Amino acid sequence: ALSLQEGANSMLWSNFPTSPQSVNWYLKNPGGHLINLVYIPSGTKQDRRLKGTTVLIECHSLLHMSSLPTTDS
Repeated sequence: ALSLQEGANSMLWSNFPTSPQSVNWYLKNPGGHLINLVYIPSGTKQDRRLKGTTVLIECHSLLHMSSLPTTDS
């Protein structure tokens, strides 16, 4: 489990054995349900606190989370 302090930044990296069609990053809430944070078919997608990059040909994806409030921990 990832636990961050308020105002902290974090970066997650995921490698894949084969090239995916797209990548979804999820948050699992305390009740166990998955919440889709960002869908990235390829390239980069950004909103106010999340920046996701997927390089399909290199089989990896990166998610940068900035200035997280404690509710996202």
